[in-house]
Amino acid sequence: MTTRLDATSGLRVVDSPSSAVFRIARSSYGPLNPSVRDDSKRRAWNRWDTPGRTVYTSDSEQTTYIEALAWAHEEAASHDRAIRKTADLFGVSAKVAREMVEADWLKAGNMQPGWLPTIWRDGRRMYEMTFPEGWWVDVDSTDTLSTVSAALEEALLKWGITGTLTLSELTSNDRKLTTRIATWLREEVTLDDGSQPLGVQCPSKYGRSGVQTGTSWAYWMRAIDAGLSNEPVIVDAGVPIELDNPAFKYALSFHHIQSR
Repeated sequence: MTTRLDATSGLRVVDSPSSAVFRIARSSYGPLNPSVRDDSKRRAWNRWDTPGRTVYTSDSEQTTYIEALAWAHEEAASHDRAIRKTADLFGVSAKVAREMVEADWLKAGNMQPGWLPTIWRDGRRMYEMTFPEGWWVDVDSTDTLSTVSAALEEALLKWGITGTLTLSELTSNDRKLTTRIATWLREEVTLDDGSQPLGVQCPSKYGRSGVQTGTSWAYWMRAIDAGLSNEPVIVDAGVPIELDNPAFKYALSFHHIQSR
């Protein structure tokens, strides 16, 4: 990996990953068909979304599964909070409240929180993608944090942020902040070689595990958004998500959820 300080923008940039990266997507949609953002409802956007299309990938299957299954863990946590409220309301133990609520779930034919339904796996595939040559903004670099802080100082002050941005702010769930930073990087930045950033490189918010590096890339689909028919990305046919896949099993364990 080559990293350098861009002379024009002041951002720290890195070159495209030398090997394929991974993405999980619905097989009916394909890996290059994300939701189109239209500058509304930013709270529902992903971290580095901008108006247009953004594709998220990671450096390993394990990191990709961990990122993709985060929602199931959040639903389980929300369920646990609801159980505690139910227990307080009826004056029973959390164990009794859980049995009451989950019995109703089973009667209705619903999957319990903390369980990943088979249909989730059946409707998706793990794809490998190869990006074109180019430069990505290294968002956790001190150079990048300093440059973005200076460029967006007035906007950051309106959002209650003073001084230099921190990693905790960039990895927070404040989509108003992260998506507007991403939009500035995508729409306003031109690098010293005349190109525009392909996207951002960032660490997984779930950290590193073992030999896995936990690095992710958010790729802005400039070609498709400009009306062209193809994106300069090489994508394979994908493989099914198997229950006994070691990376999948690790992600289930990581989030304390189960599947069948």
